[in-house]
Amino acid sequence: MSLFEFLMVLVSIIVGLGVAEVLTGVARLIRSRDSTTRYWIHSCIVALVFFALIQQWWELWNLRDVPEWTFLSLILMLTGPMGLFLIAHLIFPESLKGADLRNHYYESIRPIGWLAALTVFFTAMFRPVAFGSPLLELDNATSLIFLAGFIALSTSRNSTLHTVLVPLFLVLLLWDIVQWNPTISPAG
Repeated sequence: MSLFEFLMVLVSIIVGLGVAEVLTGVARLIRSRDSTTRYWIHSCIVALVFFALIQQWWELWNLRDVPEWTFLSLILMLTGPMGLFLIAHLIFPESLKGADLRNHYYESIRPIGWLAALTVFFTAMFRPVAFGSPLLELDNATSLIFLAGFIALSTSRNSTLHTVLVPLFLVLLLWDIVQWNPTISPAG
């Protein structure tokens, strides 16, 4: 087992748990579809978390040739998957039977938004702290938008702001994936 494989086991477990949280929530939502009031922004944030989890796992392939890791590097690498797992757990109410997902979204967006802002911050700091990469590079540009946006979502209940930012975040995340890491290959 290589060093990269050793580290990816833990990352994969956390990402897998986060994906399982999202998929379980969607399955519970399907089961409760007759008694649940859905909200399209909630659906966007569910998709955002799902794709962010997959992106975390996908982009780590680029680190397969790193010869040495510190414990701090490992912790910083795990902040993205850990934060996303927690968010995945919080985006669905405990009971979906009779739930109003619009109300749940606005009741839970404050802690979710702050958790997302912290996750974005520590994820953006990962490569600069662990490997000395520049903080302000194009690949990290969307992180600044996400950071500011999640802080705004955490502090505002303005539905127009949420209606604009959440779908924009989903589009930006998908663009980021396609722009910077559309493919992976075994070659270094």
